[in-house]
Amino acid sequence: MLRPNLPIIVGLIVVVAVRIVVADDEVLFEDNFDKGLSPKWSVVGLKKQDYRIKDGGLEMRVRPGTRNEEMPVLRVALAFNTFERVEASVEMTPLEPFTEPGEAAGLCLLDEDRTEFHAEKTNANGYFVFSPPELVFIGKPGTEEGNRRDYAVKFWPANADFGALRIITGGHQGYFQVGPTKEGKYLTLFERALNRDSDRRGFALSAYGGPTDKEHWVRFDNFRVVRIK
Repeated sequence: MLRPNLPIIVGLIVVVAVRIVVADDEVLFEDNFDKGLSPKWSVVGLKKQDYRIKDGGLEMRVRPGTRNEEMPVLRVALAFNTFERVEASVEMTPLEPFTEPGEAAGLCLLDEDRTEFHAEKTNANGYFVFSPPELVFIGKPGTEEGNRRDYAVKFWPANADFGALRIITGGHQGYFQVGPTKEGKYLTLFERALNRDSDRRGFALSAYGGPTDKEHWVRFDNFRVVRIK
């Protein structure tokens, strides 16, 4: 979401950190959609004609409407706490260009039955970008905790070269990351505090804001959630 009173910076590809993969990471849930939809998914608000398994991937129609608590989703409930380092990732590809303002699709972190944190690709003022955008400090060094006017929003183009969408939790913070690139790089775009007291967590896939006069579809591949040790 574009915050008011913040300047906008156009993002370019830069060198970013490399994530070290540990062999004993615990897989909490995984679905590559090769053999249909896992029975662990719950279908919420989606009609049968709104999603399908095709050529080893999950395709979802981009429904009209905005992101809200009644938004149709596919969700999976998982046992973890956001103090733990948990990482969810999925590849998302639009099958038609996003033409509607605010049209978006991606990955959501759930706090019980509501969306608390999201990692998406969206149409923002005609540009296909990652959302939420990166916040960049442009104020005087040493005053980072001051006026939010000292921050700019930096929209990064949602190029496939950046890799999968990722949501990472840890220390009751949520992080939106993309990667890896072909060079094994990752880019962290956004972070914020999460609810510490939730008893039920999970993740969801969503697509919303589509046109009313024609169909747009997106494709999800290789959904995976791991607890990082």
